[in-house]
Order: sequence, then structure tokens, then C-alpha cells
Amino acid sequence: MIREQFEQEIHCPPERFWGLFFDDGFNVEMYERGLGFPECKIVERTETEAKLHRRMALTPSIDMPKAVAKLVGDRVGTVEVGDWDKQEGVYRWDIELAAFGDKVRIGGTMKVVAHGDGHCKRIVAFEVEAKMFGVGKIIEKTAASNTLDGWKNSAAFINGYLANQG
Repeated sequence: MIREQFEQEIHCPPERFWGLFFDDGFNVEMYERGLGFPECKIVERTETEAKLHRRMALTPSIDMPKAVAKLVGDRVGTVEVGDWDKQEGVYRWDIELAAFGDKVRIGGTMKVVAHGDGHCKRIVAFEVEAKMFGVGKIIEKTAASNTLDGWKNSAAFINGYLANQG
């Protein structure tokens, strides 16, 4: 199992960040135009006073070792399932991989705190676990690397978007 935790500065207050993070049009634009995903669809979204639940179907463009690519084949789709607890201020998410089903688990948390003048800090912790004999460690390392790259690239896209909005 691989565990990672990191922080990223986002150039807006927490309220603005959450507004963007849950804006369907912004997410499609970020994933498809900004991050180069062939497809992003919001397939489910429900909201109550206490919680926002969202499922996004994504087709990522990912780099992977040849051994993993052979196992994956053309099943590169993912589904992000997440719940934002508004009171706690924590987004809990899991990624379902089309290629591996329940043999690979990727999931974590994200919270956002005010940081400096008009900025916020995004704090992400996640785990990757692959229960596959012989290739589990390679899959974990690949999934963790792609997950880290995705968060890094999304922070850069969000900050660029905010800079262009004035």
C-alpha cells in the first residue's frame, strides 16, 4: 500500500474553491481542455443541507508501464465517487478503475483551509492498494504517480483559470 499526503496553494478563498470544485461545467472544462482527458461526465449529483454527493466518469490519458498496459487493455475508464461533508469541510473520494474492479483501491480525503490573503491551502491525503500477485506494487506505484500528477496539474489549471478571471 502507498500513502501520500500533500498541500497545494490555491489562489482564491475556500468558498470560491469549493464553488469551482463542484461546478459541473468547470470540471468538464478542466479535465477535458486543461488536463487532456478525452472525456469527463458528471453522472450523478445530489445535494442536501449537510452533504454533496457526486460521481464523475472520466477517461484519463495516463502513462503506465508496459506490464500494466497489457493488463488494462482498452479499459482505462475511471469513476470518481465523492462526498463532501459541508459541516466538517472534508471531501472523501474513491476512484473506481474499470480495468481492475475491487482489486485496486484508490481513495482519500481533501480539505481546504484559508491561507494568506485571499488564498487557501488544499490538503490531500490518499492511499493506493493493489491486491494483484506479481504486479501489485507496479500498479500501486503507477496509480499513485498518476494520482499525484492529476492533483498537481489540476491545481495549476485552477490557479491559471483564477489568474485569467481577474
